[in-house]
Amino acid sequence: MVGTVTIEGDQVVFELHGTDKFLAMKKRLAVPIEHIKSVSTENVNWGPYSHPRTGSQMPGVVKDGSFRTSDGLIFFEMHQPDKCVTVTLEEEKYQKIIFEVDDKEATAELIKAAIGQRTF
Repeated sequence: MVGTVTIEGDQVVFELHGTDKFLAMKKRLAVPIEHIKSVSTENVNWGPYSHPRTGSQMPGVVKDGSFRTSDGLIFFEMHQPDKCVTVTLEEEKYQKIIFEVDDKEATAELIKAAIGQRTF
């Protein structure tokens, strides 16, 4: 099941739906726009993220929750890697959020527009 991404004030909110919120042990994540370094729509590989911290995974089927990697802690909500946006963060618990959505291009543009509107 895909999640939704919205802009609420100065935060990007990642909302999980259905069974994913139980598998990931989270209903939503909110990240300050100012902590977003980049957004990507490149396809995600299942392989390199194989050390769950909290959450569930069945490679090739679902990956939901927090995973410790050599790059740090990454949050996944993923069933279909080709439908995910990857948001790279700074000054946050997670180094990245990899999140499945209905339209990854539109979601990436929404986040990029929010980043472009922040004040420095």
